Amino acid sequence: MSEWKKTQCSLCVLSCGMEMEIEDDKIINVRPDASSPRSHGYCCRKGRSVKRFQNNSDRLDYPLKRVGDHFERITWKQAFKEISEKANKILEEHGPRSCALVGGATPGSQAEMVFARSMMDAIGSQYQYNAIGIEFCGNWWSHGKIFGDQMHYLEPDDHNSEVLVFWGSNSYVAGQILNARTVIRSASQDPNRKVIVIDPRLSETARIADMHIMLKAGTDSLLLRAMIALIIKNGWQNQSYIDKYVKDYNVVKQWFENIDIEESIRVCGLSYKQVEEFCRILSTKKWGVHQDLGMFMGRHNTLNCYLLLTLAVITGVALMPGGCIVNDCVVSRGNNSDENDPKVWRTVETNKFPILGTYPSAVLAQEILSEKSERLRMIFCTASNPIRSYPDTNAMEKALRKLDLLVTVDVTMTETARISDYVLPVKSTYETYDFNAFQMNYPEVVAQIKHPVITKQIGERKEGGQIWIEMTKALGRMPHIPDSLDKAARRAVKENDYIIFLKSFIPYAVKNIKQANLFTLIIGDVLGKYIGSPAKAIYWAAMITSPISGSGMVERAGIKVKGKHPIMEKIPKIKDICVMDSAYQTVISKPEGAVIGMVDPDTMIDRHIHHKDKKIHLYCDEINDYIKRITPEKEEEDLNKNNEFPMVLSLGKHSDYGVNLEMRNPATYKHRKPYKAEMHPDDAEKLGIKEGQEVKIITKGGTIKIPVELTWRTSPGYVLVPHHFGIEFNGKKIGEGANYLSTCEDIDEITGNPLLRHISCRIEKI
Repeated sequence: MSEWKKTQCSLCVLSCGMEMEIEDDKIINVRPDASSPRSHGYCCRKGRSVKRFQNNSDRLDYPLKRVGDHFERITWKQAFKEISEKANKILEEHGPRSCALVGGATPGSQAEMVFARSMMDAIGSQYQYNAIGIEFCGNWWSHGKIFGDQMHYLEPDDHNSEVLVFWGSNSYVAGQILNARTVIRSASQDPNRKVIVIDPRLSETARIADMHIMLKAGTDSLLLRAMIALIIKNGWQNQSYIDKYVKDYNVVKQWFENIDIEESIRVCGLSYKQVEEFCRILSTKKWGVHQDLGMFMGRHNTLNCYLLLTLAVITGVALMPGGCIVNDCVVSRGNNSDENDPKVWRTVETNKFPILGTYPSAVLAQEILSEKSERLRMIFCTASNPIRSYPDTNAMEKALRKLDLLVTVDVTMTETARISDYVLPVKSTYETYDFNAFQMNYPEVVAQIKHPVITKQIGERKEGGQIWIEMTKALGRMPHIPDSLDKAARRAVKENDYIIFLKSFIPYAVKNIKQANLFTLIIGDVLGKYIGSPAKAIYWAAMITSPISGSGMVERAGIKVKGKHPIMEKIPKIKDICVMDSAYQTVISKPEGAVIGMVDPDTMIDRHIHHKDKKIHLYCDEINDYIKRITPEKEEEDLNKNNEFPMVLSLGKHSDYGVNLEMRNPATYKHRKPYKAEMHPDDAEKLGIKEGQEVKIITKGGTIKIPVELTWRTSPGYVLVPHHFGIEFNGKKIGEGANYLSTCEDIDEITGNPLLRHISCRIEKI
């Protein structure tokens, strides 16, 4: 007999609500959840195919140890003992800089990362690498410089913007927006609204846009500098907004003087008339922008993001209703990383700094292969497959094989797991409690904790948080937990009143404040033991310390204190905690999620400018030095100087095929053929290449073979290949990994973000 259960998708950051039909502890069907306050009955193809992720033959069930060229099954006790002994020996000889955490979370599931990070704090290492360090370094660094906050970032007010802009983003098929297709179609069909796409490819989003600006690949920063210059020249900037909120406009204005606007637009491959009309629209309408990997991984990617934010500021739409808003976080995603703070580590070989605690993933291989004494020698890898997903596969595989210890925690036997010393089986996000730290709704604030839909214990899989708690104990780094905390946790769960635990925890925390970074492990261990899940326990802790606590948002959503602790509920700061405790109780009782906050749009700009002077800061030294080089003459020279590799390659393209490295199972796209390179017919004709023919794509990083699809949708000289291939499933390799074509040298000069969407290449027919 089957049963439908509510949960949410974990395959992207949107975490759309879903219902899963469960029979014999297997997912047999998936449908969108109409009752979800997050996605309101919408989910994409990937989400509906998630059973392929949960039910597959490569799932891990038992701890494994490498012995020679094969793996042997071992007990958890043996795994923790041997790993901790080897890890402690490395730490004793080489110190905490020898250790890094890789991964920690998937786009829609972040509970495990909280505990893995805390274990790294117990070790004393600051090094963490994950997907943030591939995609978002430039964008979040830019937000930190301009608004003083790396954790919150601008998104469009999708339903209220007069103009929706998609820059390097194919959101119609990529998701990125809740109810993406409905939202974009609605804006496109509304005579009072516009959709504008900036992309060197006629993407699915561009096809339904009112305006498509098909710029030359790699010219985004030049175009943005020219646009801002044009707006200022014409006096179209929003001066009243600038005067009220911006600290240093008159200094920054000089960046956009003495630049040849018409020549810049010509180099971008565009008409002056179209760009001028685009600027006029942005200067007279409320607009919001979705930027994505075309910007985040493109040429000059950090400058791209910085200038796009600058454009939003000078036109007066940043942090304004109907323009670019912020989706407030229920759970903190971390603290700002100040690269100028001497306490913040720089990488040993490449001298790179973290953004929001995450180091640029493109330099990981170099940090391992370094000859310096403080190089990385040990990695704990979880929910990540760097051999396939990180830049420069050749260097990455060589580096991982050089490590003294590689421990992989995963749901399946990935390519990285296959070369690890130990492989530990973790429960999937559908077998345990889990949550997503990203909140994408506005003005509603939606919270949801994923309940397990698979309740049977399968093999010896453990919850991710439990693995890291036990690993910390095995390393001898777990703080002592007094009996008083244990008793309080037991009573709190028995009486369903977690404030009882808080009363006991507060004096403990005050006494042991120097160990604050380890409180996650303590709460997950002691409260998780009685609540049934470390993730469920830490979500409570995360909610009572939420960034929205004390903002008035929760009360506006109708959440009130329970009246169980009348004295505490009258003390302002403690009352806020009690309100958030009530919000947690609401969320935990509703697996579909709940609205626990309502944003006051009028206070958004005051809440999300975090500089001490409460002003927007557009100037910074790094950009001041960089932007002077973005001239039409220099850009044209740089874009046309590579005769050996004359074409531009985009590693990855958002498509509707349902391909995803987490899914792995090719059954998700059995009626499609997504492994193919997209190429313009004029380029193919010059090279004598026919539709469907297999070709070689060659870069300075490597070579892959791939069939070609000829299409007018891409620009001449611009080639796209998909990610998510080169994986082995059921003993069969599927396609070739795109990252064989990238190198760890092709990175942004400021943040180290890789240039995966702009790689020089050549095509040869076979």
